[in-house]
Amino acid sequence: MASGALDLSSPLTEQRDLLDPYVPRILLRQLVEAPGERFQSVDATVVFADISGFTKLSERLARNGREGAEELVETIGTCFGSLLAVAYDNGGSLLKFGGDALLLLFEGDDHAARACSSAIGMRRGLRDAGRLVTSAGKVTLRMSQGVHSGEFHLFLVGESHRELLITGPAASMVVAMEKAADAGEVLISTATAARLPARVAGSSKGRGLLLASAPAASPVPDNEPKRRPPVEEVAACLSTAVREHLASGQQPAEHRNVTAAFVRFEGTDALVAREGPGAAAAALDELVTIVQRAVDEQEVCFLESDVDFDGGKLMLTAGAPRIMGDDEERMLLALRRIVDAKPSLRVRVGANRGGAFCGDVGPLYRRSYSVMGDTVNLAARLAATAPTGEIYAPAGVLE
Repeated sequence: MASGALDLSSPLTEQRDLLDPYVPRILLRQLVEAPGERFQSVDATVVFADISGFTKLSERLARNGREGAEELVETIGTCFGSLLAVAYDNGGSLLKFGGDALLLLFEGDDHAARACSSAIGMRRGLRDAGRLVTSAGKVTLRMSQGVHSGEFHLFLVGESHRELLITGPAASMVVAMEKAADAGEVLISTATAARLPARVAGSSKGRGLLLASAPAASPVPDNEPKRRPPVEEVAACLSTAVREHLASGQQPAEHRNVTAAFVRFEGTDALVAREGPGAAAAALDELVTIVQRAVDEQEVCFLESDVDFDGGKLMLTAGAPRIMGDDEERMLLALRRIVDAKPSLRVRVGANRGGAFCGDVGPLYRRSYSVMGDTVNLAARLAATAPTGEIYAPAGVLE
């Protein structure tokens, strides 16, 4: 089987059951209704929920080897499953797993009220689901949430696979709301507050308002795709390394040494405002294609993308899902090629090497292959502090 290929001779139902949970619902719908479009703009409310505590738990359970990894998968699945159930019951859908964060999209009638009702419900649910008793001791999970309503731009770009990116002014606002929220708080933008009854908004905090109570919401609209897209189209929305991982069958989760890197891109807000989402789509397609060619050449995994202020992040891994050796060298060669290509969007890069949890997480209806831990968090911080056009990495990676 070719690298990244899926066995299309297997029954169609089996292929769909394998692939569809790894793709957001809005993308499945786009692949049916407008498969050739590189961007779409939707009036929606997005909830960005950041959960703290999983990294600490992952580091503790790493001492228990394979059993610790299996316990972490079960714990994450139970916690995320309970939170996602609240959101999906209110008509939401998961756009991104960002390590230990959830990016949730609500469309249709009364989407702001349904999103805020979900945020309150998830906070309430975490009070119970977030008190964990594990083989590594007790851990309490905490969550901060940011909420914004408006026109969100979603881009489907790339060459060796089509990556879904969420970026632009609305995405930046929801990131700003989450960053300003403390643990246990739900911070909504003034745009979201304007769509809600005045009584549900509490005191001001920064550029937003604290959500004091859940608003009443109208019945949930039917946002499910009316038809299912071709299996090949869904497979093409997963990176070559992730496709290969899924094609190889169910793999056990584990803690292992990996090299992780983030390519942080910036400048999309001004580009969307100045030239429109079409110009942003072209710039994003250029960047993602450059990254894909570099990582595919070095057999590095394009793991996922994530939202960030005035841009976003592309996460790359070597040593997961596939173990090959020479991880640091292959990663640095790929990163050097990306930076030397001088994409039109500004980029800054961070890389790190160390132990991390690796495995498929999430409930059966919505899953993601994830790599998480302090190693990954440091790579993200290095990318955030690196100068534009530079690569930051600890001495251990360069050795």
